[in-house]
Amino acid sequence: MSFLSLPDQILTQVTLNLGLKDLLALGDSHTRLRDLVYKTPEIWTSDLLFPIGDKRITDKFIQRIVPRITRHYGILSLKMIHLPLTWTGYLMIFDQFAHSVKRIQINTSLTNLRQLVHHLGVFAGNLAMLQQSNKIPITFRQYAFDHEEYASELADSNYLGQSTLHNLSNQFAQMKLDDPPFERLEVFDVDCKDQQDHNLLKQLESLACFLSGRTMDNPFIQSPIPTSNMFNNKRQRDDTITGSNKYMRHETSPHPQHNYHQYQSHQHHQQQEQQQQQQQQQQHHHHRISRHYSTTNYV
Repeated sequence: MSFLSLPDQILTQVTLNLGLKDLLALGDSHTRLRDLVYKTPEIWTSDLLFPIGDKRITDKFIQRIVPRITRHYGILSLKMIHLPLTWTGYLMIFDQFAHSVKRIQINTSLTNLRQLVHHLGVFAGNLAMLQQSNKIPITFRQYAFDHEEYASELADSNYLGQSTLHNLSNQFAQMKLDDPPFERLEVFDVDCKDQQDHNLLKQLESLACFLSGRTMDNPFIQSPIPTSNMFNNKRQRDDTITGSNKYMRHETSPHPQHNYHQYQSHQHHQQQEQQQQQQQQQQHHHHRISRHYSTTNYV
């Protein structure tokens, strides 16, 4: 009996025993297997998206592989732990799965987190500005292509009379998106593997709430994946699949970005938050999003 003669149901069960490298090789071996691998949401568990500390999961890998994966509502959990990604890679992942994902876990350096928060802030500002003008919202992918242009447009607009992202971000807590990119997000866990910046984590919460259609009066539910399970590489199904296929986008890659905008902080806020940090987070740099803050300029 030929392997290809097996029904899809059995082939799918076989793939559940494969790691990411072997799964991708299987998908490249035959047209039928390629369709099965990339269009079957049961295959793409949180242990495949993505293996912890896998140095192959670079921005280039994300841009090449992730757009092939089904955007079915079965993709409910993303783990991005100790991966060599920049903000561009994270946004490309969000572009593919934001509409369905319920749980996000990120463990990265403080430098990478600052870059991610900055670009999420400019992205969120553009969404708010476009909503006020009753225009179609941009996507994470579009922003990754032309982030400098979108930053300039936001700064030039003097949106809500605010000239800095610090001031604009303070407005996000009272604002709500009609069409948020994170339609179902419930948990956004962040770990920094070096020095903590509590101000930055507060700012990230404000952005995550805003981008999921929530306000600070209606924050995230407290049902994260237990920390003890974060480093379990056993392949498991994350949740029951519901819903249907939604949205398909062309497969393209943004130009690589090398220059990042510098961040400007207000010293008195930093001193206050550093005192809170010493009292609350002396041992472990883990944060479940709970409140908001902002210290970043547009550009």
